Amino acid sequence: MLNELCQLADALDREGISPKEWDPKLKELPKVSNKKPCYRITIADNGSVGGIDILSVELVFSLRKWEPSNGNSFPGFNIQPLYRLVFDKNVEEEKNNEKRLKSWAEGKEPIDVELLKSWCSEQNINWDRKIETKLTKCLSDIPMKLLDLLGGESQQNCSAIYKLIERVLRFSSADEVTEISNNCYEKSFRDVLETYLWEVIERKESASLVLPLLVYGGNPKQVPDNDRGSLSVYLDIPDWKEYPVASKKTTETINNYLIDNSTENSGLATALDAFGDSLIDGKEKFPSVKLPFIADVKLRAMNSESPCQFRYNRIDAASFPVGRNTRKRAKGALEWLGAASRERETWGRADTKELIFVYPVQLPALSLKLAACFGAQKKDDSEARFADAAHDVTQKLRGATNNLKDIELRVFSLKKMDKARTKVIFHRNYTAQRLVDAAEEWRNGCENLPDIRVRTWGDKKGELIVKKMQIPFPLQIAQCLNRVWKYDGTTECGTPVVAATQGIELLLDEQPERFIPHLLTVLIGNGRGLFFSLGRSLFYGDDIISLKKGYGRHRILLPSILGLLLYKLGIRKEDYMKNVPFLVGRMMKLADELHALYCKDVRDNKLPSQLVGNALMSAALDSPVQALAQLALRLKPYYGWAQTTRGSENSGLAGYYIGQYGEVAGQLAEFELPARFNDEERAQLFLGYLSSNPKK
Repeated sequence: MLNELCQLADALDREGISPKEWDPKLKELPKVSNKKPCYRITIADNGSVGGIDILSVELVFSLRKWEPSNGNSFPGFNIQPLYRLVFDKNVEEEKNNEKRLKSWAEGKEPIDVELLKSWCSEQNINWDRKIETKLTKCLSDIPMKLLDLLGGESQQNCSAIYKLIERVLRFSSADEVTEISNNCYEKSFRDVLETYLWEVIERKESASLVLPLLVYGGNPKQVPDNDRGSLSVYLDIPDWKEYPVASKKTTETINNYLIDNSTENSGLATALDAFGDSLIDGKEKFPSVKLPFIADVKLRAMNSESPCQFRYNRIDAASFPVGRNTRKRAKGALEWLGAASRERETWGRADTKELIFVYPVQLPALSLKLAACFGAQKKDDSEARFADAAHDVTQKLRGATNNLKDIELRVFSLKKMDKARTKVIFHRNYTAQRLVDAAEEWRNGCENLPDIRVRTWGDKKGELIVKKMQIPFPLQIAQCLNRVWKYDGTTECGTPVVAATQGIELLLDEQPERFIPHLLTVLIGNGRGLFFSLGRSLFYGDDIISLKKGYGRHRILLPSILGLLLYKLGIRKEDYMKNVPFLVGRMMKLADELHALYCKDVRDNKLPSQLVGNALMSAALDSPVQALAQLALRLKPYYGWAQTTRGSENSGLAGYYIGQYGEVAGQLAEFELPARFNDEERAQLFLGYLSSNPKK
């Protein structure tokens, strides 16, 4: 990962782009939502809680906490609700109490204060020795260290943090609490917080807001140590002047002081690190970067407990020497690349725990939706089209330079392997010209199909429309191929055998023939059920294809992927539509057409569970000779009916199917049927089965 990030840092330096530098121990707050907010708790001058409110998502995004050790930080940290309540759902009264507590929390009914106090007994206290120890660090040790780094005197635009530190340092620990004292500073932080919470609840002012801080509904099946709940809090003061602690300005000021302090104490180093930069602080740990979806990413993690390090006797930092400046540049580069404002441009989501990154080396600041072109779309981009995204990128690239071959695109992906490890699992370099050419090839390949149409629901209620196949995005290749489809048209998640980035390789590699046979094998094996169900849906009036629910859109993507893979292998529709596999598929389709028409005319439109051609498709995949022999026997009554029916409204259509069937049979007679089909031929068989009939 360091190589990729240092290359990006070099590109940013050439363009004069300076990523925002953050002190490595000044870390982002946990992600918040309406269900998991961040509470601001203000500490008044007398040590009491001055107020509690919820910070906005935008403000939380701009704040940071100083975290010198994992889990221990200031002024933001996590606490547990003061009491843990567990209700027995098998007892009617306790079941009702659980509903009552939920109703209080949602503000649907006023809180019964006396009843709530009876629940908050000593035996239900949720804070244990572990949280008390944590608070001692968060309210004493860490603020003291931060004060030393900031300097003893109040700095401009930063006075609020000094006042806050001065106040929290005066709190007593749990062991030093004086029961009879009225001085808030002679009480613990927990006692001061609980006093305020009960005051608010008794006044019935914003009681539902503070209730989650007081009580937590525990799971009776869990042991308390594993089920105490967690809340994100951020400390502040009510009497701030220029800026409160919880402000972007205060956060940036603290960051500047910390960076200046570290620069002043850096000293000199004559040794160089692995990238030719100074080896100052070479033994320090690498900082982590918080990225969307995959959370904290450690730029490099090595420890002496890994046996592989002893092979060359290079342990920990000595195994790959990297100085402070290199660590800072790598961290800044990744934060710049993964900024929320650059989603769909320089990064996007490739999989559940994988992000794809892409940027032009010579034009890193150019606003290009490169990740969107690969298919890294947001949830509200369900109607996005590959052709539109590729056209947008192509036009902007051509507007920026006359020679696209001089623009290098770097693509890599980061995957979260587990909580601690993140790995680069894909890394490629391409030219912008290759992207433009590849996008055109991709479009041509996905259109390497016969005319295939399916019926689906339109936007209006009850509206039926006919839909053509669509061009998939590269990142949709793995999503489509890793799904297993059943014959009834339902799907389930199979074992992932195709990497999320395989589609990007399929798009941009100039010689992808080495892995296309594998993709075809997976597609035929996992997608055969979908192709069978697609063919069936053409004849059953109540079997309308849904494209909006679940993985419904795969139904109009998988046939296009078949055409694309054949195109990449040099098999064009002008040729394969005359070949044996396609003609066998056409014959099975015409057999279904004839069988369905027979049932409509003779059996009062009562279709069997499976039409004759559809039933033989599975056999045709393995043994086309045997399948056609069985078709000749099973089709006799329907073929005979079509030849003799006269005067009915379906007689003309029956004659048309007979003519088409005879034409396909005549074409097949010119070939010698193979004993078995390979995967390329099976793909052509499916396309023949799904193809529409000629209009004339």
